[in-house]
Amino acid sequence: MRAVMGWPPEKRRRAAIGFLAAAVVLAVAVVAMPLWLAHRHYDRALADIDQRLTRYERLSAARPALERKLEAVKAMGSRRYFLKASAASLSAAEIQERVRQFVDGNGGRMISVQTGQPREDGRFRQVTVTVQLNASTPALRRILLAMETAEPYVFVDSLMVRSQVPPGYKAPPGMDAEMFIQLEISGYSLAG
Repeated sequence: MRAVMGWPPEKRRRAAIGFLAAAVVLAVAVVAMPLWLAHRHYDRALADIDQRLTRYERLSAARPALERKLEAVKAMGSRRYFLKASAASLSAAEIQERVRQFVDGNGGRMISVQTGQPREDGRFRQVTVTVQLNASTPALRRILLAMETAEPYVFVDSLMVRSQVPPGYKAPPGMDAEMFIQLEISGYSLAG
């Protein structure tokens, strides 16, 4: 403090003006910075609301066309593509029976069938069945074609094929070697 008191009056005046300027800048920063941050926050919020409003207006304008398309899909009878039963266990039994028909009707032999845990997906329920069977290559091709073209739709989620003959085995003419096949098949039903 003594050192400041020993300063000439001109230097003290400049120091006082410097302290005053620093205090003013600090006061402006303390007031202006929160105002600027709030202004930036609300500008972003308004821009987001404006984008949402534009998107909702577009959706609203597209509603009549979407309703016409929905009516066209309903007129096509889209329920036939879903499993008939709404209960998970009955849907799994329906898939098992369909797969058994496909396998037996196309030259395969069923080994085992296991049902998986059903998964809810909004209005739909996905039911999964794991099937193990023996079939030749042409029989497997016919089984997969039958599954692909049948209604209600079933989907092969995974397919594992394992040969049951040793390497270098030559099948007699007209005979195809059987393979071990494991399929994970799922179908969808309308929940509720």
